Amino acid sequence: MQRRAPDKGDRAMLTVERGFTLPEVMLALVFGSVIALGAAKTYPLLRQQNVAVGQHFRLESTLRQLAFGIEKDLRRAGFCAGQCAGRPLLIGQASGEAAGSCVIVAYDITRSGQWPTSGGDAGYFGYRLRNGGLEGQRGVSQCDGGGWERLLDHDEVRIERFHVAIERGDHGAALARLTLTGRSASDTRIRRSLSGSVEMAALP
Repeated sequence: MQRRAPDKGDRAMLTVERGFTLPEVMLALVFGSVIALGAAKTYPLLRQQNVAVGQHFRLESTLRQLAFGIEKDLRRAGFCAGQCAGRPLLIGQASGEAAGSCVIVAYDITRSGQWPTSGGDAGYFGYRLRNGGLEGQRGVSQCDGGGWERLLDHDEVRIERFHVAIERGDHGAALARLTLTGRSASDTRIRRSLSGSVEMAALP
């Protein structure tokens, strides 16, 4: 009897699909577990770093916005559209605070030719450091006393240093050097310090 040679169809039927062996499956599970464990350990660290970056950004933005407002008032100090009577600049400190941690400036905000000391048109603007916070007041003439308001949320930002000093520029113009240092109230490692000079062209 002659045997029939298997044709291509028979060979196709005899092909066996080969899957993963047990050692290969176990090895894949081990690698997957290692990757998952590494990701589980890394995620909290990355999240913590992202939170810290966000806190640094918010702190710097807050301090820069605050410094911008103070510098604007310093730049206007002494401006008068007439014959203003009074003291255009006072640098001192509140009781128990460092020297130079309070500044009061006067300028003619309404162009009335005077520096009103009180009321809605008051031309005096003050900033002072007190108990880890920066306070402001309009129509103020001294660094002590009540009526000052905190300019920042004390539960979020603490001001460690606020200092104003007067220097003379190359051409003799008065320059106010402002230093502002703050930190996060919840994390003492997150802090930022800003420093800059403002020309006070209206001052003699």
